[in-house]
Amino acid sequence: MVQLAAGFQEIYQGVLMVDSKGYILACNKAAKELLGISGQVVGERVQEILPGLEMDDLLVTRIPANHKVVIGGRVLLTNHQPVFEGSKLTGVVSSFFDITELDAVAQASEITQELNKELEAIFNSSYDEIYVTDGEGYTLRVNKAGERFYGMKAEEMVGKHVSELEELGLFSPSITPQVLNSKKRTTIRQITKSGQEIIVTANPVFDESGKIIRVVTNSRDVTELNNLRQRLEDTEKLMDNYRMEIVKLRKEKIMTEEVVSQNATMQQIMILAGKVANVDSTVLIEGESGVGKGVVALKIHHLSKRRNSSFITINCGAIPENLMESELFGYEGGAFTGAKKEGKKGLFETANRGTIFLDEISELPLNLQVKLLHVIQDRRLRRVGGNEDIEVNVRIIAATNRNLPSLIKERKFREDLYYRLNVVPLVVPPLRHRKEDIPILINHFLKKFLDKYELHKKIAPETLELLLKYDWPGNVRELENLVERVVVTVDSVDVLPIHLPDYIVQVGGRMEKVFVLDICSLKNATEELERQLLNKALIKFHNTYKMADALEVNQSTVVRKMQRYGIF
Repeated sequence: MVQLAAGFQEIYQGVLMVDSKGYILACNKAAKELLGISGQVVGERVQEILPGLEMDDLLVTRIPANHKVVIGGRVLLTNHQPVFEGSKLTGVVSSFFDITELDAVAQASEITQELNKELEAIFNSSYDEIYVTDGEGYTLRVNKAGERFYGMKAEEMVGKHVSELEELGLFSPSITPQVLNSKKRTTIRQITKSGQEIIVTANPVFDESGKIIRVVTNSRDVTELNNLRQRLEDTEKLMDNYRMEIVKLRKEKIMTEEVVSQNATMQQIMILAGKVANVDSTVLIEGESGVGKGVVALKIHHLSKRRNSSFITINCGAIPENLMESELFGYEGGAFTGAKKEGKKGLFETANRGTIFLDEISELPLNLQVKLLHVIQDRRLRRVGGNEDIEVNVRIIAATNRNLPSLIKERKFREDLYYRLNVVPLVVPPLRHRKEDIPILINHFLKKFLDKYELHKKIAPETLELLLKYDWPGNVRELENLVERVVVTVDSVDVLPIHLPDYIVQVGGRMEKVFVLDICSLKNATEELERQLLNKALIKFHNTYKMADALEVNQSTVVRKMQRYGIF
């Protein structure tokens, strides 16, 4: 019996026995060590010493049970077995196994499985195909994108050699043999079984000895990209057609314009324009914005031997700087991303044998000023991305509303280009310096818009008087716009001063005359006039004393009348 008790204590696994009432009958060394028990425990209730073992539950359920518990940082697997004498429950025997290391391995395995699932999800969520072979060309893995490309399930491709899949027509040509031979990253175009065009890049993976153990291939469907490129090319062709149509319409519009002037300076300019039209000298037209520099340029073209060829206007300030070189000088196929395969003519080539009008020449970037200088000197140009010079026979007329000599001093305009352009200078005076042209220009534009809109209007004498006093900072263009505005907005036949904008009606900060449009009582007219005058004075001066000075009344009168009309 002693030997049996000694042997029980030396059992490797922990063993704990309790009677039918839950009192401990026996506990070996291994159980004490695993359960963290010290001292004598025989005769003690197990629930009080080890409440987490759930041995008392078995005394009720009588069903064997296995549990995993953590005690003292150790993970224990417990096995509870009921003990019977006949049908009578006499106790419970529990055994304990330390599975801490096994549990850590299991957890690591679970983590690995989760990571693999995550990597698999990432692998299959890639829009681009990922295709992996071993060092001999046998397929190891293919993601979902590959199934989309080839119309075959990944598991059907795995294990097959790439040459076998190529023979089946899944893709052509195969890139993997090329990488295995060259041992370098390779990129090619492939055609899939469904007719898709894909860009394929394959990378070799080497082991420590330099042997290829994997070939990882990435593929992207460029069918839609090619379709988009084709649509872009079609759109560019359409834009070219529109551009030429706009040039044609602009030319037709300017052709309808005439140089309407009685001013002696303008007449001298037109005589000089007629003289230079017969030669191909470069002309520089200077003048403020809106004075009619484009009309003068077109007049020169119409009087020249180039009249039957193109007249192309380029506003150098309206084209983005990064597009200006290709717009002016064209480009060769493949010169940059999105370029047409066959290249594109620039506006200089389009204007060949004709005239090109460079408006706002001062806005031309310095790097393109150099290129323009070479075109003027050599009559040749080179497209963007090109290697050969192209001869061009074009007459250049430039225009600017800025002071080019000042820009030269500021190093914003090349002096050599200025002298190349300024062979024949024409300076168009502003409208404020040729007041005698205002009435005939008004009549000219009035007739133009009355015919266009099929209306009947006339300018009242007092309106013409105000228009003659205005300085016209926008010059002829501003005058034309104003005439069109009053033609389409004024309901009455007569265009009166009241129909003009305030900045024209007001001379020297005050209105010279009051115009009455209809009959009303004298009292109402007086009140309305006072109300309007006070409102305008308040907006301008924000001070009742200054208002009183301008209205030539006492300050108290101004305050009283403002209170009367509710003006604050």
